[in-house]
Amino acid sequence: MVAAPGPGPEWGRITEEGLARLLERLDQPRRRRGSMMRRGARASDDASLLTVSRELNGRYARAVADLNPLYVDDGYAAASVWGRLLVPPGILAWTEVVNGATDGFPGCHTIWRECALTWERPVFVGEALASTTYLRGARIVESRFGGGPSAVQDYETITESPDGEPVGTYRTSWHRFERTAAKDASKHGDVERPRWTEEELEEVWAEYRRQNLSNRRGALPLFWEDVEVGTDLPYIVKGPTTLTSKLAFECLGWPGGWVVGHELAIELFAEHPGLPIRNEENVPEPPVAIHWTNERCQRYLGMPAAYEAGYERLNWLTQLLMAWAGDDGVLRALSMRFEGFHWQGDLIRLFGRVTGKRRDGAARLVDLEVETRTQRDDRTTVGTAVVALPSREGRDPDIGERLTRPTVAKEDGRR
Repeated sequence: MVAAPGPGPEWGRITEEGLARLLERLDQPRRRRGSMMRRGARASDDASLLTVSRELNGRYARAVADLNPLYVDDGYAAASVWGRLLVPPGILAWTEVVNGATDGFPGCHTIWRECALTWERPVFVGEALASTTYLRGARIVESRFGGGPSAVQDYETITESPDGEPVGTYRTSWHRFERTAAKDASKHGDVERPRWTEEELEEVWAEYRRQNLSNRRGALPLFWEDVEVGTDLPYIVKGPTTLTSKLAFECLGWPGGWVVGHELAIELFAEHPGLPIRNEENVPEPPVAIHWTNERCQRYLGMPAAYEAGYERLNWLTQLLMAWAGDDGVLRALSMRFEGFHWQGDLIRLFGRVTGKRRDGAARLVDLEVETRTQRDDRTTVGTAVVALPSREGRDPDIGERLTRPTVAKEDGRR
């Protein structure tokens, strides 16, 4: 194996030259996932397709800790209005082909700024999803987080069925910065990290049972006419976050196929020699491993502790919304802006409030505000959502029989 050339003089830096190279890809359709994501696939497989098998769906639901029976119980799902297993709505984020964590400015760290998702309909187990990602913008700005120049990169992913039926759109925005500058300018060194007592943990476990496990509406319909503006959703709780909880999610395959070891890791780092960081034993690991341990975040980024990835919050918020909406509800839109970090050991509570009701043709829509807060009462995420609910006047045809018969791929991923 011949290694690729080593990192150049611009590695780990935000430069106008790096920006110019990145902008050459502006608005260009990108459909094939990175080489590590494709490794092991048959030559005949379409690398732009993501087929949500029953096994993948079960692993996804467990990874995000959302065991809604619509996702994991065949008998329950068959008896629902949908007649088959659904996929957690957050799967739309997995259709992204490329983003700011893997595109441009090699050697620079990445922080997620915000995202917005829209769903045309639910996703069903067995479907194949075809996606195309576009870089929609990139610019250099002065960093409030790391000091010095940083970059902002914006992406849009359009997801369809293989025959072109719209499924959803996913937009993301990323902040890129130089690790050395971030370490020197970190503003998070005074964060108080929790140390939980046994009594406090028992209270948290009781809160889980009370809020997460007992408040799911399930098969009892929530009718649009019965929703009142100003109503607070039953909140849910997540955490205290741990390395295990983060890896449970990361090991699904995110990000970019980086979570590999042994000969696959050697191959990855030979192909991209500027990619890895060095761990405590001076062995290369992918940059995502920075936020797996407190020591690495302190050493490389000047942060007080390891932190949770934003993808988890996205799925936690969809869990909050769908538990409230019930089996007949459909998530139509979710946007969120990341205002703070969830440090390792943090407890996070997720809240929602109804802000409006409206009709859109036959659809009956509810507008909501959502947010997350830590045990310190720091607001770490703000956002909005739209949920379609059944009406006492009749079922919305947009979530009617058409959606119970999607294009379904064979279990092995071939069409």
